[in-house]
Amino acid sequence: MNRFRPHHPSYTALAGVAALTALLWSATSAFSLTIRYERTLELSQDHDGRARPVAVSCDGNQGEICVTESAYSALHVFNAAGVETFRTGGFANLLSPNDGTVDHDGRLVATTLIDGRRGTISRLDIYGEPDGYRPEAPADSWRPGHLIVMRDGHYLTLDTTSGLLAKHDANTGALLWSATIGDGQADDNTLEMDLGRPVELGDGTICVPGGNLHVVLILSAEGKQLESFGRVGSSPGRMFFPVAAAAAPDGGLFVLDQLRHKILAFSAQHEFKYEYGSIGDAPGAFYHPVSMAADAAGHLYVAQGFKSRVQVFSVLADGAVE
Repeated sequence: MNRFRPHHPSYTALAGVAALTALLWSATSAFSLTIRYERTLELSQDHDGRARPVAVSCDGNQGEICVTESAYSALHVFNAAGVETFRTGGFANLLSPNDGTVDHDGRLVATTLIDGRRGTISRLDIYGEPDGYRPEAPADSWRPGHLIVMRDGHYLTLDTTSGLLAKHDANTGALLWSATIGDGQADDNTLEMDLGRPVELGDGTICVPGGNLHVVLILSAEGKQLESFGRVGSSPGRMFFPVAAAAAPDGGLFVLDQLRHKILAFSAQHEFKYEYGSIGDAPGAFYHPVSMAADAAGHLYVAQGFKSRVQVFSVLADGAVE
């Protein structure tokens, strides 16, 4: 659907399918599964060939994928077939966007900077230009890093440093509620939390990867912390720096660990099932991945800024990759 001003990148054929076999570790036993790497999204690039994806999201209504790219402060939109259909230009006036997505009305929304200390939500019209959306700031130093569109159509942002969650009305910009996670510091009181990209789960709860907290946080629909799970470490099932989460087709949860270069799979009861991944630049391998999202068709999208790519995996209902 061409809802944005047409963009004409020089499309290249999608990467060929490469089958990889990995050893996936269960909490009680080890077993082997065949993992298939599907393709890599082809990001249009400028003359110097730079691209640095820092976030990826999926629109639940149209199946569109939005990639936030920091090298040129741009948002790239792909259709469900993986073809890039639009990329924002200079008229979007995006200042260092951290996270972007497509809302229920087909508009692009992103977290951007106002100045070096404050941020906001910027929204674009069908021409890729700011539409005048003005969200109410929940705090003077509000600097939202992550943004998701919730099932009710409203916007949820997370300040990754302070832990401030804020939900805004998508029509008026009014602040619906705000809540703060933790005290803004990691357990050792020396590092910022550096919280990861949240995801709304099927039961309405909100899952927040804990970053330097080394856990995954489960919050109520109003941002109240209900529980957390995970143990710090580098052995199977442990977390060192979780940065993203995605709902699994079987009701479980996928967690992306940036420093372990792996995807960890958990049951709906947060029991560790298996993990996939290894460090490297081969198809299907990871090198400091930064973001992950899932679509309704059973695909996982994993963004890697250092490797300038977004990889696509196909996932079976039992947690295996198709």
